[in-house]
Amino acid sequence: MSTTVPSERLAEFLWERHANPWSGWTRVFAFPVLVYAVLTRRKRLLVAAVAAIAVNPVVLPQPDDAQAWTSDVIQAERYWVDHGNQGTLLRSLDAATLPVTVGALYAAYRRKPRSAAVLTALSMALKFAFVNALVRHYEAATDDGADTTQVGPSADAAPTDDDGP
Repeated sequence: MSTTVPSERLAEFLWERHANPWSGWTRVFAFPVLVYAVLTRRKRLLVAAVAAIAVNPVVLPQPDDAQAWTSDVIQAERYWVDHGNQGTLLRSLDAATLPVTVGALYAAYRRKPRSAAVLTALSMALKFAFVNALVRHYEAATDDGADTTQVGPSADAAPTDDDGP
């Protein structure tokens, strides 16, 4: 008999499948498709993009080999979520991505293709910067015997007044 609650089993199920490289890459390419669908008012394409984003961690199998870069990203993301979203740089990049992403969708809705394209590219660049920093943070926190149960501020993070000396 399992001692985990259904929500924990569901989370484990989703994390395992989301580590599939196809999951990461289809989500990367789904965003520009989503923006394009909004810009061009193609409802079927919009539904397909939203569906792809929503169901890909459910329909894709757990990878046989989690050695891909996108698998590292998912492991790092899971670690970051499980350990309190530490690191000033990571939190800043994560927070900066949302308004740019919303701006890209709004520009597409307003039918401003140049603005939509620039904001989509910026959103994706911020997301790639975030996941790159996330993987570096994860590797530093779990490197060679480091305590993986507690994570301090990211080494990439600029010190703040509350971070200490």
